[in-house]
Amino acid sequence: MIVNLKVIVAMSGGIDSSFALWLLLKQGYDAIGCYLLMSDGHEEDMKRAQEICDRLGVSFNVVDVKDRFNSEVIKPFIRSYSKGVTPNPCIFCNPGVKFKVLFEMLEKFDADILATGHYARIVKSDLTYNIARGKDLKKEQSYVLYRLKKEWLNRIIFPLGDWTKDEVKAKAREIFGEVFRDVPESADLCFLGEKEKFKDFISTNAQATKGPIISTKGDLLGYHDGLVFYTVGQREGLGLSNGPWYVLEIRAQDNTLVVGRKADLYKRTIICIHPHWLERPMVGATYAAQHRYKAIPKTVMLTSLDEGEFVAEAIESPFWGVAPGQSLVLYDGEIVVGGGIIASFER
Repeated sequence: MIVNLKVIVAMSGGIDSSFALWLLLKQGYDAIGCYLLMSDGHEEDMKRAQEICDRLGVSFNVVDVKDRFNSEVIKPFIRSYSKGVTPNPCIFCNPGVKFKVLFEMLEKFDADILATGHYARIVKSDLTYNIARGKDLKKEQSYVLYRLKKEWLNRIIFPLGDWTKDEVKAKAREIFGEVFRDVPESADLCFLGEKEKFKDFISTNAQATKGPIISTKGDLLGYHDGLVFYTVGQREGLGLSNGPWYVLEIRAQDNTLVVGRKADLYKRTIICIHPHWLERPMVGATYAAQHRYKAIPKTVMLTSLDEGEFVAEAIESPFWGVAPGQSLVLYDGEIVVGGGIIASFER
């Protein structure tokens, strides 16, 4: 039984954070629930989070971070899409908003640590703390945490790191009954309203101008409805004959969509910018590399490294569907080494 450790628990109103809170209380922590209000349209989630805290006898606090979230995450996301770049907003939200605000709450309540419902682990070795993959490889979320500050890690815990999603669901049903039966899984784009479609969101917030669709040889094949509606690797919605066609490149400079065949999307060399390292990388070393959330890791060699850029080359099988703006995250076994933002790639 842990005694006299106060923990700030990030509550989303979902099954994961709710079970994480219950688990921490069971372990003897003194918990404080914290709901970050990032955007409108999530009243039911906030209400459910409060009900869970009330049920477990935990104080519940709401922090309105909508302006911060809008300036740090939503606006940059829209700007990136308008430039033909496909970012993962969670990767920037975690260090820039979510965990930063949680650490502010930690200081406000004079707490010792903070906890979230991420499926990842914090492991200690040689007097240092590292982010590691969670037990459930189908669900684990270390990929979206690689840009957290190294100095934060000794005050973060992930209670679900040693649990699978199925185990959490089964145990949570015992504890909370059918509270979460009709609650959907949390979405990658959490700022969308409960019934809002991404196409409607991006149509409202970014300019969509029709333009040409061309082949890799420059042949005109058709016209697109606006670059913001497409991502690299996309097959659906092109409306082209003689397919299947896949989006290979989104050229914002001339509002052009370049398409090709599935084989054209295989890439071996990835160039990344804005690196963030949790462990010291070594040129010539091999790592497991993941170019999308839930992508199958590939073995790579780090062939070049400087302060603002690194290059990784797939040793065995190539990557498929590499998109500028996504992150390439490197692992040493289960440990997150770090990563960077994909800028370009080569076959």
